Amino acid sequence: MKNFRLFFTTQDTGSIEFLVCFVADDGTRCARPESERLRQKIREGVRSRICSKTFILPVIARHSSKEIAILRKPKEDMPSTNPSTFNHVIFEVGPPGNTWKYCVERERLAERSEWFRAMLVGPLAPAPSDPPPLLKLQHVEKRAFDNLLRYFLDEPVNFQSVPTARDTLDVAHQYLCSELARLAVEYLERNLNTQNVLEIYEGLGLYANHETPDLNRSSNSPTAPPAPGDDAGEIAVLCTRLLSACLHKIDVESDTVFGQQHFEELNSVEVEELASRDTLKLTDESILFNALDRWAAAECRRNGIEPSASNKRSALSNDVWYSVRYPLMTDRKFIEGPMASGILTSEESALIVARILGHVEDLEGEEVKNLLLPKLNSTPRVTAVTYEDLCYTMSKPGTKECQDNRKNRRKECVTQGHRTCTKIGTCMVRVLAWIFD
Repeated sequence: MKNFRLFFTTQDTGSIEFLVCFVADDGTRCARPESERLRQKIREGVRSRICSKTFILPVIARHSSKEIAILRKPKEDMPSTNPSTFNHVIFEVGPPGNTWKYCVERERLAERSEWFRAMLVGPLAPAPSDPPPLLKLQHVEKRAFDNLLRYFLDEPVNFQSVPTARDTLDVAHQYLCSELARLAVEYLERNLNTQNVLEIYEGLGLYANHETPDLNRSSNSPTAPPAPGDDAGEIAVLCTRLLSACLHKIDVESDTVFGQQHFEELNSVEVEELASRDTLKLTDESILFNALDRWAAAECRRNGIEPSASNKRSALSNDVWYSVRYPLMTDRKFIEGPMASGILTSEESALIVARILGHVEDLEGEEVKNLLLPKLNSTPRVTAVTYEDLCYTMSKPGTKECQDNRKNRRKECVTQGHRTCTKIGTCMVRVLAWIFD
């Protein structure tokens, strides 16, 4: 058998690499005139196989009994410049000038959140690029978003402060992450106090159920659980529970809560909800009026107008101003507080003073009385334990004590009536002096 000499020719067509081997029986090169016709046949055969997407193309070389394969290297196996960047996206989180940036994998977030699935791999997703596309989330607090990513990446979430936990609850609601919302609510419940209750309460009603929580109902009362997989329903139940805890704290510590500066940051709906609660344990209704006065002044400044008495009156509805139970105030507290502020009209002030002193029938103007008297609420916010209730709780041998207490109460009422009469003249002089001043 003669020695063989091999000649190699490489031809590149697109992403397909061909290797052709020619074997000669004699010592001469295969480059003779009929080799051109052979190459032409090879090219035609290759083109036909490419059109049929054949991966292995057999070719028989002339003057050779050996079969040589032409292999196709798939295009998807070709290395790219940086393939990992095409599956990533960059988030810029936070307001301008105070942002954090995260480079995250699209598919991993899409698997954990329906919101991210629609955002990153849906029809409106940004096109892959190198470097990855930039998405700005200016409305999201950066530390809260960091907790969200930690949860999605199965890393521990540790809250360091109440504001961060509250912001994390907002992010969990936006991205429908019920388990992260549960962690935030449990932290907020453990750290709820009079100093941060308004900060937690602010905006919480948007996430809770539409019905106002019934704080008188037992915590063990059955409630309708959300459907399985209903993240929005689970978050609403959690936020309703947290809202109930906030309202209970506000009821118990009303004097302290209404004196806080953060009360001025609430919206008008939240202010109306708190002012109309029957369970507020206020030691004096003037505390609530002063809080409403401060909120109205802040609202005027937010709108760029002068915080005058008329503008502050317009900042809240009449129902809110009359949620203050003026008849429960003393005459002095009312004159030095609501009456001196100028928010109430002179007719309203005169009628309220007369109501406090018990001389409404002495005032003139039936129309004014018919319009204003129904708005005045003299019912105590917290139901006081009446004398009859105390007698009911006593045992039967204590009947004589009940009778003695009843007599003493009548004597106190008579004494109080005499004291009230002595104050009528002084109070009416004060009212008239204020009206005509």
